[in-house]
Amino acid sequence: MKHVAFVIVFLASPVFAQDADEASVAAMTAAILDADCLVTVENGDAVLQASGLTEEETMSVIATMYAAGSVALEADGTMKLIDEACE
Repeated sequence: MKHVAFVIVFLASPVFAQDADEASVAAMTAAILDADCLVTVENGDAVLQASGLTEEETMSVIATMYAAGSVALEADGTMKLIDEACE
């Protein structure tokens, strides 16, 4: 989970490019959907593995999704997918 936590901590940083391709965003979206729309400390590694993305790709994807309003950080440190399937 430390990889996903690292991504979440730094995703708003301008250091990380927000230029992920659509296929990578779709892969991460599907992985988060499969995790009931929420990435937590407990399931973060599984979500990352299910996405099939590298750590670097994940940083770009999460930054892209965050900038687009597709994910939101919750007060408890989890990351929620903003999608009609998650309502």
